[in-house]
Amino acid sequence: MGELLAFYAFFSLAVATMPVDPDGFMPFQHHYLLWKVIGFGGIGVFQLRWLVQWLYSERAGESKVPISFWWLSLLGSLMELAYFLRQQDSVGILGCMGGFTYVRNLMLVYKKRRKDAALQADLSDLPRSHEDMKNFKS
Repeated sequence: MGELLAFYAFFSLAVATMPVDPDGFMPFQHHYLLWKVIGFGGIGVFQLRWLVQWLYSERAGESKVPISFWWLSLLGSLMELAYFLRQQDSVGILGCMGGFTYVRNLMLVYKKRRKDAALQADLSDLPRSHEDMKNFKS
């Protein structure tokens, strides 16, 4: 996850500070429809996260945030960032800097999962019954 965060930071800062080129600097620069699809797709993916979170919370019966919320946030933000870079829109580029938050939350989620898995593995080694306790050798 740290590599993803570093890549996102480098890509965002390096490209956002490039000199403005009137002909553009993105691949497929002159494919108007492609970039509109990327831009609207990014907005769609980014907004889909709210629907996913709502349905997840309804199923749980309380407000919860699923891991897919953070992945959709990151993917939508990267798609929007690509579009805003193509447009050379510094306001839009700055608005996509929330990706740091999404990456950090994903890092925290996976760190907790690893910790819980290790704890579960440790607990599975303990005896479960009185009979197991007699045979347990520490």
